[in-house]
Amino acid sequence: MLLFLIIGGDPLLYLAIDGLNSNYIDANIGLGLAFMFTWVYALFALIIAIIIVVRKKRKNNSSKEQ
Repeated sequence: MLLFLIIGGDPLLYLAIDGLNSNYIDANIGLGLAFMFTWVYALFALIIAIIIVVRKKRKNNSSKEQ
């Protein structure tokens, strides 16, 4: 579980370190990419969590009916 947290937070950590080390005059493309990766990762994690919860509820309901 900790591994998934590290994978999800790594782009934002890189962004924070990169922002401290360099001063960009123009737009920072890394900022957009880091946030996009984080949101897509969070979306996939949410979908997987919903699938797991639904499967557990179906399994519990089918075992109660028997």
